[in-house]
Amino acid sequence: MSRKLEANGLWESNRMMLPQHKERINEHRTQIQYQSKPIIHDDEWEIIAQNLEMSLNYTIPASFEVFNELGNWYVHGTVTSISRQSNKIKIEKDHGFEHVDFDQLISVKLESGGGFGEADF
Repeated sequence: MSRKLEANGLWESNRMMLPQHKERINEHRTQIQYQSKPIIHDDEWEIIAQNLEMSLNYTIPASFEVFNELGNWYVHGTVTSISRQSNKIKIEKDHGFEHVDFDQLISVKLESGGGFGEADF
């Protein structure tokens, strides 16, 4: 019996791609979707600063959302230092440290602690 009649053989043996399809696939692969940095309101900056200070002073772990043009990334850890001169935050993670630009922060959420709902920001 022919292999074409077994399983998915009929479709596998008749595979064909038009030049237009190939061109569109190549365009899609080379097209990078950049996103712009969201505008953060002054109230949100105040909450971010407050959560940073609480994480620093009380060693409360937090989740940091950091802007990137290709997609935001997240850092989980505790703030160990804040450098106002270089606008950098040093975050202690499970395996080492991470330095994050203050201007690239989108949100800071405390993971635990605080009796008045600070972790909800």
